[in-house]
Formats: sequence, C-alpha cells, structure tokens
Amino acid sequence: MKRSTTIRVALLVSAFGLAACAPVETKTSLTTPSSGATMTAGPGDVVLNFQSRRALPNAFGKADLFGRTTNAGGTTVRYVGNRGGRAVFERTDVQVVSNATTMSETSLIVPTTTNTRVSGTVGHTPVMGQASSTSYRYVPPRGSSEYATAQRPITFSLSAGEKTSVAGRTLRVIRVHPSSVEYRVE
Repeated sequence: MKRSTTIRVALLVSAFGLAACAPVETKTSLTTPSSGATMTAGPGDVVLNFQSRRALPNAFGKADLFGRTTNAGGTTVRYVGNRGGRAVFERTDVQVVSNATTMSETSLIVPTTTNTRVSGTVGHTPVMGQASSTSYRYVPPRGSSEYATAQRPITFSLSAGEKTSVAGRTLRVIRVHPSSVEYRVE
C-alpha cells in the first residue's frame, strides 16, 4: 500500500514538472466566420479577423501550468472598395507586448494565526485559557503593463477567382460588385 502511494505521488510530481516545462507559445485563431460559404462584404466591413494569445510565463520562463494567456495582438483584413473591377483590401497587423507573468497576475491570500494565552487566579484558584484565531488578508495582483504597436496597413487587390493567404487561411474572391464583394474563407 505504501509503495503504490509513493508511486502515485511520484507520477503526480512528474506530471506537474512536465507541464511546467511547456514552452511559451503564441497561438492565433480566426474570430470571424469561416464556414466555407460565400459571404458578402461592403466597404469598411471586416473580412478576416485573427486574435493572438501568448501563454503567461511562469517563474521558470515556461508556459503557465493552468493555461492562462495574455493578449498578443492580431490581424484584421478589411474590404475597402472596388477599384477597376478589383476588390481592394487593407491588412492591419497589431502586436501587443506585455510584461505579464504568472506572478504579476496572481492574487494572494495570506493567513495570519494569533494564539492568546491567559492565566491568573480567581480567588485562590488558578485559571488558564487559550484561544487561537486565524484571519486572512487578500493581496491583489500587482498587474502588468502592455503596449501595442501597429505596422503600416498593407493594401492589396484581388480580381474574381483570385486568392491570397493570410495567417494560414485562404481568402478567395468570388465576385466583385460595384459596392460589395463576394468572398470565401477557406
């Protein structure tokens, strides 16, 4: 019985150790619909929107054990309009740099235990008593700072039937109308 408990504890410690060794990665996900169906956009409409999240680094420089993340920026592709029968798009990339870590984003609850002893006499009888109380103090996270930098927007145009790749997804133009575009995200 004692050996199986030791093995379980060793496996648990190993699992936490391996989880704490995951590298800090940035993951990007598409937040606009990508059903493969043909969609329509007018001037100013967002065609593609990607959100990037970076894992919070822990005290050892590895990814947070609980999977907490922070904003790392994103990419937006917006339909601008029609120029000479071609659909004109504008791509904007924003990068967010943050000093957030697991230590800066975690609150603490600090317990304080007080022991009190009282002794004396009542008449000629000695008396003693003791009490113990615990209080808790909440320490909020210190927080972090971040700043965003944007690159100059990139303008590109596509004719009907043409496609381009953005952050691993394909934007295909189906038809170009005077005031809208039909497209598909693949």
